[in-house]
Amino acid sequence: MRKAVLITGAGSGIGRATAIRFAREGHVVFLVGRRKAALEETLGQMSGDGHEMMALDVSDRSRFEAALAKAMSKPGLTLCGVFANAGIGGANVYTTDPSEDRWDDILRVNVTGVYVTFHVARPYLKDHVERTGEVAHAVATSSVLARFGVPQQSAYVTSKTAVLGLVRSLAVEWGGEGILVNAICPGWVETDMARDSIQRMADAQGMTFEACHAQQCAMLPTGRMSTPEEMADTVFWMLSPEQRGMTGQGLDVNNGSWMS
Repeated sequence: MRKAVLITGAGSGIGRATAIRFAREGHVVFLVGRRKAALEETLGQMSGDGHEMMALDVSDRSRFEAALAKAMSKPGLTLCGVFANAGIGGANVYTTDPSEDRWDDILRVNVTGVYVTFHVARPYLKDHVERTGEVAHAVATSSVLARFGVPQQSAYVTSKTAVLGLVRSLAVEWGGEGILVNAICPGWVETDMARDSIQRMADAQGMTFEACHAQQCAMLPTGRMSTPEEMADTVFWMLSPEQRGMTGQGLDVNNGSWMS
C-alpha cells in the first residue's frame, strides 16, 4: 500500500516545495491548482512516480470530488493527509473603482476552498485510519495576518482568521474519526506572492524592492524570511504518523513576527 497526499496550491511557493518533499520521501502526490502549466513545472521537479495533476478551482466541489475519486481509484493507494494550501492575497481593491473589490474572490478561495478541500478528502482520510490504524491529517495554510489587522487587506485578514476557526471546529468534529486538523500560520516566506506584496509596498514608499525587503527582514527577530522548503519541512512533520497529539492548532512559523 502506498501513501498519498493531496496538496492544493501546488503550482508554486510552499505548495510546490511541499510536493517535492513528499515525493522525495516516497509518497504519491496529488497536485491541485488552477494553472496546469504551473502544476506541470512542479511535477517536473518531483521524484518518483504515480503522481497526479488536477487543474481546477478548489471551490468547485463537484469537479474536485470527481477528480479525486478518479485519482484514488488506482489500486493500492491510501490518502494519509491533505494540505489545503491554495490561496490568493493582496489588497481588497487596487484601484479607486469600488466595483473591483476582491472580497468575494478572496473569501471564496481562501475559506470556501479550504472547506471544500477538507470535505472532499474526508472519506479517504477516514478510510486511511480504518485500514492502517494510523491517524490521518488535514492541514491548512492560514497566516500571521490571522493574528493582527493590516490596512486595505480586510478580506485576506478575515479569510485567514476564518481558516483558524474552521480548523478548530473540524478538529472537534473529526477527532473521533482519527483525523487531526491543524493550520500553519506563516509570516514572510520567499515566494512570488510575498515578492509581489513587497514590490507594492516598495512602490508606495518610493523605495527599491531590495530596500523594502531589507526593511521587512529588519523587523523580524531572526532578521530573515522563511524559505518554502522550511515550510515544507514543517508540513511534512504535521502530516506524519508521528504527529498524533496536536489538533485544532494554528502553528506560528514566522521568524518571531508574532509571539503568542
